[in-house]
Order: sequence, then structure tokens, then C-alpha cells
Amino acid sequence: MRNGAILAIFTGLFLLTACNNPFSTRTPEEPPESGAVFLPPTSPEKVLHNLQEAVGAKSIQDYLDVFSDDFTFAPDPGDSLSHEQYFRTPWNKDRESEYALNFFQQAQLDSTYSFDLTTYAPSLYQPGEQMYTYHYLMSYGRPGELAEVYGRAYLYFRENEEGRWNIYLWVDSRARKSSPTWGVLKTQYL
Repeated sequence: MRNGAILAIFTGLFLLTACNNPFSTRTPEEPPESGAVFLPPTSPEKVLHNLQEAVGAKSIQDYLDVFSDDFTFAPDPGDSLSHEQYFRTPWNKDRESEYALNFFQQAQLDSTYSFDLTTYAPSLYQPGEQMYTYHYLMSYGRPGELAEVYGRAYLYFRENEEGRWNIYLWVDSRARKSSPTWGVLKTQYL
């Protein structure tokens, strides 16, 4: 009997020392270096970060999450005329979703792919809204078939009642005559 009690005590002590304290905090793990890191959309800057991460990661849903439900894309006036069949009706989030699905599926096959934003200072548009102007450059395709889009975008951000920011308007503008814009890219993947 005595050996059984001693064995039970040692077993109990072993189990207590082998278990983690359920009330202690754990050391957080570092995110993987190659993975995209998405931030809560609590500011326009975080939404811009998420836009860059989503495009870089070729993530359709994360890309669409940066846009509001009433999102509108306004192409460069020249693109609107030269691609009238695509821009005759307003470009909304449903059309953005269709474009993103097609583009990111193709981009998964491309061996060359990069996306870069050069952001300018934001300006207050009206209370609860911000407007950012930036240049974008995207290169994509296979070696020897590399395509590039370059332009200027005016992004309008709005905060909703939950404190989440989204892009509700993207006004595209040509920055170089020789480079197609994001609007032209959209027409190629519908």
C-alpha cells in the first residue's frame, strides 16, 4: 500500500511539472517572412498596406476586402473612350470581382510579377474620408512577354460606422503616354 501511495505522489508531481500553467501567456510566434501580413483596416494607411499585400500575394478575397460595397472605378478619360465597351456602364465591385478573379488566376501562372506603390501625402476630403494620390507600377507575365502598367490613382477612403476604412472610389489617370493604365489592365481580364 505504501509503495502505491509513493508511486501516486511521484506520478502527480511528474504530471504537475510536465504540464504548462494554463494561466501563463505564451510567447507570440513571428509571422513567416514570405507570407502576406494583413492589418485590421482601421486607417487608410492600413487599407493601402492591405492593397499592396493582396496584389503581391495574388489574393483575390483580400484584394476585394479593401473596397467598399458601393465601390466605383473611374478610368482615365482616354481609356474610357478607347475602351468604351468596358466602361459604358459604371465599374462597380461586382465587375472588380470578375476582373480580380481572372487576373489573379492568370497571375498565378506568371513567373514574373511585381507591384509597387509610390504614395503621396493624404488630404482630408471631408470628415471621415481621406484621399490619397499615388503612382503605381505593376509588371507581370512570362519572360519575353513581360507587360507593365503605370499610372496615377486617386483613392478615396471612407470610414464606416464600425471604424473600418475602405476604398469607395478609384479615379485612374494616365501618367505616361507610352504605358497602359490599371484601367486598360482591367479590360484585358474581363
